[in-house]
Amino acid sequence: MKLRVVKKEKNFLELVLEGEEHSFPNLLSQTLLEDDDVEFASYVVEHPQLGNPKLIVRTKSKAPEAAIKSALKKIEKKASDFEALLKKK
Repeated sequence: MKLRVVKKEKNFLELVLEGEEHSFPNLLSQTLLEDDDVEFASYVVEHPQLGNPKLIVRTKSKAPEAAIKSALKKIEKKASDFEALLKKK
């Protein structure tokens, strides 16, 4: 995956996730929405055959990059917890 910044402001970030389709940006945007400081998080795929979703994040006070990092840590924790549950079976 490659990231390309389309637009960056104090509380707004628009990124293109080159090489991705729906799975990862969907998980990331949904996890971002669990953060009370995130006003808006979504992604759009402008053409279904081209992929390369655009992730859009708007925050209230903290930097969008910080919100993304926090969401990624939360995703990593969920994956780790799931793996631990599988090992118990």
